Amino acid sequence: MLKRTGRSGFSLVELLITVALVGLMVSAVAGVYQISQESYTRASSLEAAQLGARAGVDRMANELRLIGSYWVGASCVETNCNAITAASSYSITFRANVDDFSIIGGAEARVRDGSTATGATVPLNIAATAINNAFKCYSKSTLNDYIYIANGGTREVRRIATITNNPTCNNSSDRTITLASDLGSPYPAGSLVRDVKTITYVLNGTTLTRSQNGSGADPFINNVSGLTFTYFSFDGATTTTDPALIREIHIDLTVLGPDGSPRRMITRVKPRNLP
Repeated sequence: MLKRTGRSGFSLVELLITVALVGLMVSAVAGVYQISQESYTRASSLEAAQLGARAGVDRMANELRLIGSYWVGASCVETNCNAITAASSYSITFRANVDDFSIIGGAEARVRDGSTATGATVPLNIAATAINNAFKCYSKSTLNDYIYIANGGTREVRRIATITNNPTCNNSSDRTITLASDLGSPYPAGSLVRDVKTITYVLNGTTLTRSQNGSGADPFINNVSGLTFTYFSFDGATTTTDPALIREIHIDLTVLGPDGSPRRMITRVKPRNLP
C-alpha cells in the first residue's frame, strides 16, 4: 500500500508554467506602460510645439492690428507712404508704433520746453526716469526709424537720420533728433513725438522670421511647413495684393511637431488704424 508523505507544493512543471505566466503579465504591463509614456511624451511635445507656435501667431496678429498706428493721417514725404509697404503670400512689411517704447512709465517724449521743432531738428524732452525710452536708446541711424510728431491737427512722419547726445540709455533727458527731411510746419514745445518702426515678417525656408527697421532677421517661429498671407480690401471679401487697398489679413500657418505631424493655425486680422 502507498503512503502519503503529507507534503504539499508545486511540481517543477507547475513552477515553470507559473513563472511563464508571470513573465507574460509583466511584459504586458510593461508594454502598456511604455506605450502610455510614449503617447504622453509625444502629446506633451506636440502641445509644447503648438503652444510656442500659437504664441508667435498671437504676437504677430497683435502687431498686424497696429499697422498704421501713429502713421495714418500724418503728412509724409517718403516715396512710399503706405502703412503697408509690401505684401505677398509669404511676407508682409508695415509701419507701426508696435512697442510704445517712446512712452516709459506713462511719460511721453515731447518737444523740449522753451524750444521749437523746425526744419530737420527736433529737440526732445524725456523724463529722466524713462531710462529705456526708444529715443534714448537709439544708436543706429541706418535702422530707419521714423518719428510721428503732432500738435493738435497738424501731424507729420519723418525718417530719423541721427539722435545726438545718445551714447547709452542713460538718465540724461536731453535728446536732439536730426531728420532725413525737413518738417513741413514748426512744432512748439510740448508737441507729441512717437517712435514708429518698420516691421517685416517673412518665411525663410522652414522658419518664419521677424526683422525691425531693416535689421537682421530674427527667428520667430520654427518648423514651419506652410504659410499663406491672404489680403482683403474694404469689403472684406475681395482679395488684393495692392498694399494701399489692404484692410484685412488672413494668416494660415502650419507647423510640424517633433514627430513630423502638422498643426495648422488660422486667424484673421483687421488693422484698427487703416482708413
